[in-house]
Amino acid sequence: MSAPEVRIPLEAGTKLRLAPFWWTIGWAVVAYITVSCLEPARYVPNLHLWDKLEHATAFFGMTCWFGGLVRRRRYLWIAFWLLLFGAGIEVAQGLMRLGRTADVRDFAADSVGIAVALILLYFGLGSWTRWIEQLVGLSREPA
Repeated sequence: MSAPEVRIPLEAGTKLRLAPFWWTIGWAVVAYITVSCLEPARYVPNLHLWDKLEHATAFFGMTCWFGGLVRRRRYLWIAFWLLLFGAGIEVAQGLMRLGRTADVRDFAADSVGIAVALILLYFGLGSWTRWIEQLVGLSREPA
């Protein structure tokens, strides 16, 4: 009689096989958002959405993305660095004088996006990269 199989949850100790790929895409998104937020307003495409929704969505997406790459204990660090990034963008917009202005409400919208993403990450969304790797057969965990 063989011993029962013990399955370790994906979050517990799994290393991502495509980690460099996931991180490269994440940093490319950060670079894109940085350029989009700091270039003169006339060069920024108008998505015809509410500006605050655009901010919340961007920071929600970045938080979810990077949350999928780190362990649960690092989620608050992701949130901290993204809050710092959002604040830095607002300060830079205020100092550049290229048709952009600093707006504390933009920072508040960034914070809302981050908070909503953190809730979802803590409730299970944080393993999304591991799920994808497992789905396509790249996981180091047995299926």
